Amino acid sequence: MARILVTNDDGIHSRGIYVLADAVSDFGETWVVAPEKPKSATGLGMTLHKPLRVKKIHGKERTFAISGTPSDIIHIATNVIVGKVDMVVSGVNVGDNTSIQVILSSGTIGAAAQAALLGIPAVAFSMAVNDDDKIEEQKNMLKPIIRSVVHYVLTNGMPPGVDIISVNFPERIGKNTEVKVARAAKTRWRELVDERIDPMGEKYYWIYGKPTEIEVGTDVHVVFEEGNIAITPLTLNLNIPVPNTEDSKIGQYFSGLCEDMVSTIRKIYK
Repeated sequence: MARILVTNDDGIHSRGIYVLADAVSDFGETWVVAPEKPKSATGLGMTLHKPLRVKKIHGKERTFAISGTPSDIIHIATNVIVGKVDMVVSGVNVGDNTSIQVILSSGTIGAAAQAALLGIPAVAFSMAVNDDDKIEEQKNMLKPIIRSVVHYVLTNGMPPGVDIISVNFPERIGKNTEVKVARAAKTRWRELVDERIDPMGEKYYWIYGKPTEIEVGTDVHVVFEEGNIAITPLTLNLNIPVPNTEDSKIGQYFSGLCEDMVSTIRKIYK
Protein backbone atom coordinates (compact mmCIF):
# COMPACT_ATOMS: atom_id res chain seq x y z
CA MET A 1 0.00 0.00 0.00
CA ALA A 2 1.21 3.47 -0.88
CA ARG A 3 1.61 6.30 1.59
CA ILE A 4 0.35 9.48 -0.06
CA LEU A 5 0.72 13.04 1.21
CA VAL A 6 -2.05 15.40 0.13
CA THR A 7 -1.42 19.13 0.38
CA ASN A 8 -2.31 22.46 -1.23
CA ASP A 9 -1.83 26.21 -0.99
CA ASP A 10 -5.50 27.17 -0.50
CA GLY A 11 -5.48 26.03 3.10
CA ILE A 12 -6.83 23.23 5.25
CA HIS A 13 -10.44 24.41 4.86
CA SER A 14 -10.47 24.39 1.07
CA ARG A 15 -12.89 21.90 -0.44
CA GLY A 16 -10.42 21.08 -3.20
CA ILE A 17 -8.00 19.30 -0.88
CA TYR A 18 -10.71 16.94 0.38
CA VAL A 19 -11.86 16.17 -3.15
CA LEU A 20 -8.24 15.23 -3.87
CA ALA A 21 -7.80 13.25 -0.65
CA ASP A 22 -11.00 11.31 -1.23
CA ALA A 23 -9.94 10.54 -4.81
CA VAL A 24 -6.66 8.92 -3.74
CA SER A 25 -7.80 7.29 -0.49
CA ASP A 26 -8.18 3.86 -2.12
CA PHE A 27 -4.48 3.64 -2.89
CA GLY A 28 -3.30 3.27 0.67
CA GLU A 29 -2.51 5.45 3.66
CA THR A 30 -3.52 9.04 2.92
CA TRP A 31 -2.32 11.99 4.98
CA VAL A 32 -3.70 15.51 4.60
CA VAL A 33 -1.31 18.27 5.68
CA ALA A 34 -2.08 21.81 4.57
CA PRO A 35 -1.52 25.45 5.56
CA GLU A 36 -3.78 26.69 8.35
CA LYS A 37 -4.78 29.58 6.07
CA PRO A 38 -4.44 30.29 2.34
CA LYS A 39 -0.86 30.59 1.08
CA SER A 40 -1.38 31.18 -2.61
CA ALA A 41 1.48 32.58 -4.71
CA THR A 42 4.14 31.57 -2.16
CA GLY A 43 6.08 29.45 -4.66
CA LEU A 44 9.00 27.66 -3.02
CA GLY A 45 9.04 30.12 -0.11
CA MET A 46 9.90 28.71 3.30
CA THR A 47 9.49 29.97 6.87
CA LEU A 48 12.95 30.43 8.35
CA HIS A 49 12.58 33.29 10.86
CA LYS A 50 9.78 32.09 13.12
CA PRO A 51 8.64 28.74 14.54
CA LEU A 52 6.08 26.55 12.83
CA ARG A 53 3.06 25.16 14.66
CA VAL A 54 1.30 21.88 13.89
CA LYS A 55 -2.36 21.36 14.74
CA LYS A 56 -4.31 18.10 14.47
CA ILE A 57 -7.73 18.70 12.91
CA HIS A 58 -10.41 17.39 15.24
CA GLY A 59 -12.72 14.78 13.80
CA LYS A 60 -10.58 14.04 10.75
CA GLU A 61 -8.17 11.12 10.61
CA ARG A 62 -4.55 11.87 9.64
CA THR A 63 -5.33 15.53 8.94
CA PHE A 64 -3.11 18.41 10.10
CA ALA A 65 -2.79 22.17 9.65
CA ILE A 66 0.56 23.95 9.71
CA SER A 67 1.30 27.63 10.25
CA GLY A 68 3.57 27.74 7.24
CA THR A 69 3.89 27.56 3.49
CA PRO A 70 3.31 24.60 1.16
CA SER A 71 7.09 24.09 0.98
CA ASP A 72 7.30 24.06 4.78
CA ILE A 73 4.64 21.36 4.79
CA ILE A 74 6.71 18.95 2.73
CA HIS A 75 9.55 19.11 5.26
CA ILE A 76 7.38 19.04 8.38
CA ALA A 77 5.25 16.21 7.00
CA THR A 78 8.15 13.99 5.95
CA ASN A 79 10.25 14.67 9.06
CA VAL A 80 7.68 15.02 11.84
CA ILE A 81 4.14 13.94 10.97
CA VAL A 82 4.16 11.24 8.32
CA GLY A 83 7.68 10.04 7.64
CA LYS A 84 8.57 8.51 4.30
CA VAL A 85 5.94 9.06 1.61
CA ASP A 86 5.62 7.38 -1.78
CA MET A 87 3.91 10.25 -3.55
CA VAL A 88 2.82 13.85 -3.05
CA VAL A 89 -0.35 15.21 -4.65
CA SER A 90 -1.11 18.92 -4.43
CA GLY A 91 -4.44 20.66 -5.03
CA VAL A 92 -7.09 20.71 -6.24
CA ASN A 93 -6.13 24.35 -6.61
CA VAL A 94 -8.78 27.03 -6.94
CA GLY A 95 -7.60 28.61 -10.19
CA ASP A 96 -5.38 27.37 -12.96
CA ASN A 97 -1.61 27.05 -12.75
CA THR A 98 -0.84 27.52 -16.42
CA SER A 99 2.22 29.33 -17.87
CA ILE A 100 5.75 29.55 -16.54
CA GLN A 101 4.87 32.91 -15.02
CA VAL A 102 2.20 31.38 -12.80
CA ILE A 103 4.04 28.10 -12.19
CA LEU A 104 7.02 29.92 -10.66
CA SER A 105 4.84 31.67 -8.08
CA SER A 106 2.34 28.90 -7.40
CA GLY A 107 2.25 27.40 -3.93
CA THR A 108 0.47 24.35 -5.35
CA ILE A 109 3.35 23.73 -7.74
CA GLY A 110 5.79 24.83 -5.03
CA ALA A 111 4.76 21.95 -2.76
CA ALA A 112 5.16 19.50 -5.65
CA ALA A 113 8.55 21.00 -6.51
CA GLN A 114 9.76 20.74 -2.92
CA ALA A 115 8.73 17.08 -2.91
CA ALA A 116 10.51 16.50 -6.22
CA LEU A 117 13.70 17.99 -4.76
CA LEU A 118 13.50 15.21 -2.16
CA GLY A 119 13.06 12.61 -4.88
CA ILE A 120 9.33 12.08 -4.25
CA PRO A 121 7.02 11.67 -7.26
CA ALA A 122 4.69 14.69 -7.34
CA VAL A 123 1.54 15.63 -9.22
CA ALA A 124 -0.20 19.01 -8.98
CA PHE A 125 -3.90 19.43 -9.82
CA SER A 126 -5.49 22.80 -10.58
CA MET A 127 -8.84 23.93 -11.95
CA ALA A 128 -9.72 27.10 -13.84
CA VAL A 129 -12.41 28.24 -11.41
CA ASN A 130 -12.60 31.17 -9.00
CA ASP A 131 -14.03 29.42 -5.93
CA ASP A 132 -14.01 25.95 -4.43
CA ASP A 133 -17.79 25.59 -4.69
CA LYS A 134 -17.25 24.87 -8.39
CA ILE A 135 -14.71 22.18 -7.54
CA GLU A 136 -17.22 20.65 -5.15
CA GLU A 137 -19.93 20.77 -7.84
CA GLN A 138 -17.80 18.69 -10.19
CA LYS A 139 -16.20 16.37 -7.64
CA ASN A 140 -17.90 13.28 -9.05
CA MET A 141 -16.31 14.03 -12.40
CA LEU A 142 -12.94 15.09 -10.98
CA LYS A 143 -12.31 12.19 -8.59
CA PRO A 144 -12.18 9.33 -11.11
CA ILE A 145 -9.95 11.40 -13.41
CA ILE A 146 -7.58 12.24 -10.55
CA ARG A 147 -7.63 8.59 -9.49
CA SER A 148 -6.61 7.49 -12.98
CA VAL A 149 -3.65 9.89 -12.98
CA VAL A 150 -2.41 8.83 -9.55
CA HIS A 151 -2.85 5.14 -10.32
CA TYR A 152 -0.86 5.55 -13.53
CA VAL A 153 2.02 7.34 -11.77
CA LEU A 154 2.08 4.88 -8.86
CA THR A 155 2.18 1.99 -11.33
CA ASN A 156 4.66 3.40 -13.85
CA GLY A 157 6.67 5.91 -11.83
CA MET A 158 7.74 9.27 -13.21
CA PRO A 159 9.16 9.37 -16.75
CA PRO A 160 12.88 10.12 -17.18
CA GLY A 161 13.68 13.81 -16.85
CA VAL A 162 10.26 14.74 -15.43
CA ASP A 163 10.09 15.98 -11.83
CA ILE A 164 6.49 17.22 -11.63
CA ILE A 165 3.33 16.51 -13.56
CA SER A 166 0.99 19.50 -13.60
CA VAL A 167 -2.65 18.81 -14.49
CA ASN A 168 -4.92 21.75 -15.28
CA PHE A 169 -8.67 21.24 -15.58
CA PRO A 170 -10.93 23.62 -17.50
CA GLU A 171 -13.88 25.28 -15.80
CA ARG A 172 -16.22 22.56 -17.03
CA ILE A 173 -15.53 18.91 -17.84
CA GLY A 174 -17.94 17.26 -20.25
CA LYS A 175 -18.24 13.96 -22.06
CA ASN A 176 -16.27 15.34 -25.03
CA THR A 177 -13.45 16.86 -22.98
CA GLU A 178 -10.04 15.76 -24.23
CA VAL A 179 -6.68 15.46 -22.49
CA LYS A 180 -3.60 16.94 -24.13
CA VAL A 181 0.07 17.13 -23.22
CA ALA A 182 1.05 20.77 -23.61
CA ARG A 183 4.07 22.91 -22.86
CA ALA A 184 3.71 25.79 -20.45
CA ALA A 185 3.14 29.19 -22.04
CA LYS A 186 5.68 31.84 -21.06
CA THR A 187 3.13 34.24 -19.58
CA ARG A 188 -0.53 34.31 -18.65
CA TRP A 189 -0.86 37.86 -17.32
CA ARG A 190 0.49 41.34 -17.98
CA GLU A 191 1.15 42.75 -14.53
CA LEU A 192 -0.19 46.23 -13.77
CA VAL A 193 0.07 48.46 -10.70
CA ASP A 194 -2.85 50.56 -9.49
CA GLU A 195 -1.96 53.49 -7.23
CA ARG A 196 -4.55 54.70 -4.71
CA ILE A 197 -4.74 57.04 -1.73
CA ASP A 198 -5.87 55.88 1.71
CA PRO A 199 -8.01 58.04 4.11
CA MET A 200 -4.80 59.36 5.72
CA GLY A 201 -3.55 60.66 2.39
CA GLU A 202 -0.87 57.99 2.01
CA LYS A 203 -0.31 56.13 -1.24
CA TYR A 204 -0.87 52.39 -1.51
CA TYR A 205 -0.78 49.96 -4.41
CA TRP A 206 -2.58 46.97 -5.86
CA ILE A 207 -0.80 44.63 -8.26
CA TYR A 208 -3.15 42.96 -10.72
CA GLY A 209 -3.01 41.45 -14.18
CA LYS A 210 -4.72 41.42 -17.55
CA PRO A 211 -4.55 38.31 -19.75
CA THR A 212 -1.83 38.23 -22.39
CA GLU A 213 -2.26 36.93 -25.91
CA ILE A 214 -2.66 33.16 -25.80
CA GLU A 215 0.02 31.02 -27.45
CA VAL A 216 -1.34 28.16 -29.57
CA GLY A 217 -0.23 24.73 -28.38
CA THR A 218 0.37 25.77 -24.79
CA ASP A 219 -1.33 24.83 -21.53
CA VAL A 220 -3.18 28.16 -21.53
CA HIS A 221 -4.57 27.51 -25.00
CA VAL A 222 -5.64 23.95 -24.17
CA VAL A 223 -7.49 24.97 -20.99
CA PHE A 224 -9.02 28.32 -21.95
CA GLU A 225 -9.46 28.22 -25.72
CA GLU A 226 -10.17 24.52 -26.22
CA GLY A 227 -11.78 23.77 -22.87
CA ASN A 228 -9.67 20.63 -22.50
CA ILE A 229 -7.44 19.20 -19.76
CA ALA A 230 -3.75 20.08 -20.05
CA ILE A 231 -0.97 17.83 -18.75
CA THR A 232 2.32 19.68 -18.48
CA PRO A 233 5.51 17.75 -17.58
CA LEU A 234 7.94 19.95 -15.65
CA THR A 235 11.62 19.65 -14.80
CA LEU A 236 13.48 21.39 -11.99
CA ASN A 237 16.70 21.43 -13.99
CA LEU A 238 17.02 25.13 -14.77
CA ASN A 239 20.46 24.69 -16.29
CA ILE A 240 21.14 25.11 -19.99
CA PRO A 241 24.07 23.34 -21.65
CA VAL A 242 27.01 25.74 -21.87
CA PRO A 243 29.74 24.53 -24.26
CA ASN A 244 33.32 24.60 -23.02
CA THR A 245 34.49 25.87 -26.39
CA GLU A 246 34.03 29.17 -28.19
CA ASP A 247 32.56 27.48 -31.23
CA SER A 248 29.07 28.71 -30.39
CA LYS A 249 27.54 32.09 -29.64
CA ILE A 250 26.65 31.07 -26.11
CA GLY A 251 30.17 29.76 -25.52
CA GLN A 252 31.63 33.02 -26.82
CA TYR A 253 29.25 35.05 -24.70
CA PHE A 254 30.15 33.41 -21.39
CA SER A 255 33.83 33.19 -22.25
CA GLY A 256 33.80 36.95 -22.77
CA LEU A 257 31.89 37.48 -19.53
CA CYS A 258 34.40 35.40 -17.56
CA GLU A 259 37.31 37.31 -19.09
CA ASP A 260 35.74 40.66 -18.17
CA MET A 261 35.16 39.55 -14.58
CA VAL A 262 38.72 38.21 -14.20
CA SER A 263 40.07 41.45 -15.65
CA THR A 264 38.04 43.40 -13.10
CA ILE A 265 39.39 41.28 -10.22
CA ARG A 266 42.97 41.83 -11.38
CA LYS A 267 42.44 45.59 -11.54
CA ILE A 268 41.02 45.64 -8.00
CA TYR A 269 44.23 44.07 -6.67
CA LYS A 270 46.69 46.21 -8.63
